[in-house]
Amino acid sequence: MSPSAELLKFYSGTAMAYKQFSTHSRRIAHTALIALGISCTSLQAQSVSEGQAVIHRAQFVEDIGASQRIDFSGKLRMLSQRIVAAGCNYAAGIDPERSGAMLRATSEEFQRIVDALEYGDPDLGIIGVEERRRTLVGISKLRTLWDPTNETAQLIAQGNGSPELVAQLANQSAPLLEMAKLLVSEISAEYSDPTAVLQADALVIDIAGRQRMLSQRMSKNVCLIRSDINTATATGELQGAMQMFEVSLMALRHGMPDAGIKEPPTDEITAGLDVVIDDWNGLKPIVTGILAGESIDEEQRAIMFNGALTMTGHMNTVVGLYSEDSKLGL
Repeated sequence: MSPSAELLKFYSGTAMAYKQFSTHSRRIAHTALIALGISCTSLQAQSVSEGQAVIHRAQFVEDIGASQRIDFSGKLRMLSQRIVAAGCNYAAGIDPERSGAMLRATSEEFQRIVDALEYGDPDLGIIGVEERRRTLVGISKLRTLWDPTNETAQLIAQGNGSPELVAQLANQSAPLLEMAKLLVSEISAEYSDPTAVLQADALVIDIAGRQRMLSQRMSKNVCLIRSDINTATATGELQGAMQMFEVSLMALRHGMPDAGIKEPPTDEITAGLDVVIDDWNGLKPIVTGILAGESIDEEQRAIMFNGALTMTGHMNTVVGLYSEDSKLGL
């Protein structure tokens, strides 16, 4: 079976479907689930007492912002990668005005979202403080990993962008991303209740949100490879991110019935995904060229950095559309 076919299996989306796999396929699916931030346990039913608490709070969905919590927690994954992409490109002198501004903006946005998830932020549609202990523990652990990562990013923003410091930022972002994945799994499990956000809607919001991370993961690794920093690791990450991005994009655009992923529910979402497909078609030759060992000049590096930002923005719009659509059936 081809790697793409194996990757499709992770979209089974339920514990029941997961158990139906062969032992070999189950191992592959489990690896994909963990790597992409969807643990098998987070897809299973929670305890009765915890579930009752979630249902009770979900009855006040308009005051909670369930879909926004899933959306913005998912965005933290993207920001953990964008901060390295911006830092690497700024250190390399690639479009320094924009890459420097993006480095600073990423730090501010990450902090605001974490605060919103814990304390609420009406302007982001997240109302009220978080009360679930496991979610609060996840937020606390994320803050612990974020602080040193942000300190390194600020040093680079101040003009101290040595290869060693960029490598340090890249290394720090790895556990930060893993923690962000765990947090979005917890929040998705907490808020994907029929009275708040349907599980199928939570899944598609999560998948669409992950596309933002994958686009920045590709941008980050193109820069790292071209800068001769963590080359082996960056090459493996780039290959995996490219493959998963394409599989996910086609699943969102055309549906994947076996995994419970329907075709886009609105014409607006369809049009938005078509824009992302056009974005990707423009960037894919650069990514495949890098993976083939080709060199790219500074102009192409700038195209990759800025193009990935544009693609991330367009994907962010699509995630927002999915989030809004999820509320219509409640």
